[in-house]
Amino acid sequence: MGTRHARRVLMATLVLTAVGACAPDGATESRSSAPAPRKATAVPDLRLAETAAPACFAGSGATAHLQPGASRSRIVTLGSGPRGVVLAPISWGDACEWAAEAKRLAAAGYRVASIDWGTDRQRTVAHATRLLLAQGADRVAWVGGCMGGNVMLGLAPETSGAERPIAVAGISPLASLGGYTASASAAYDGRLFLLGTADDPLADARRLHEVAASFPSAEVVVLPGTLHAAEIFTGPHADRARKELDTFLELSFAHAIASSPGT
Repeated sequence: MGTRHARRVLMATLVLTAVGACAPDGATESRSSAPAPRKATAVPDLRLAETAAPACFAGSGATAHLQPGASRSRIVTLGSGPRGVVLAPISWGDACEWAAEAKRLAAAGYRVASIDWGTDRQRTVAHATRLLLAQGADRVAWVGGCMGGNVMLGLAPETSGAERPIAVAGISPLASLGGYTASASAAYDGRLFLLGTADDPLADARRLHEVAASFPSAEVVVLPGTLHAAEIFTGPHADRARKELDTFLELSFAHAIASSPGT
């Protein structure tokens, strides 16, 4: 009986810890200290001070910029080309959470931004999108883990023009957290993809389909296991997760190009 009780306590602790990681009132600043800014990059209606890229991006050719009013919040960019991807972490995550996938996507021909959260999460996603567009992307897709996915799912229908994402991938988004509404979601015409694991205590198969039900159309992929958000891309089914995400991004950009006027 003592062993069973201990296991229950451990599981409850893990679940509560994960909830805190994804909750909207979690920490919004990067946990690592930020070097002093060096110079500013001109982006329409935005000036971002350049700073050193974090060590997790060493050797990748990445650059980093600090957001206005957020002295420890970086937007790390790498890669080249017209296809942009913004990667958003869990609530208290930072740019390093998606570093491995950012480098892999950059090597595959994408221009990538991985973000620390600023004081306003929606604004952080918008800043990263605008920075990629200023650097040479002509279309951008969004990929967010847990709360990052919820922020992106809620923001996409409200975004217009070149900054409107051609696709959004929510990795383990939380049905309980929301951030989106069925009525607003109906206005979003981009492609949607939800990925998670079958027995994730926070975003299992049932909850993923519950999130999908808020949108007119969303592809849902459920992998075995309990891993959550970016952890899925380092676990036993990482190859499948990468293949699913790669296919979604490739098809999304191909569809966006084919649907553009004059093509």
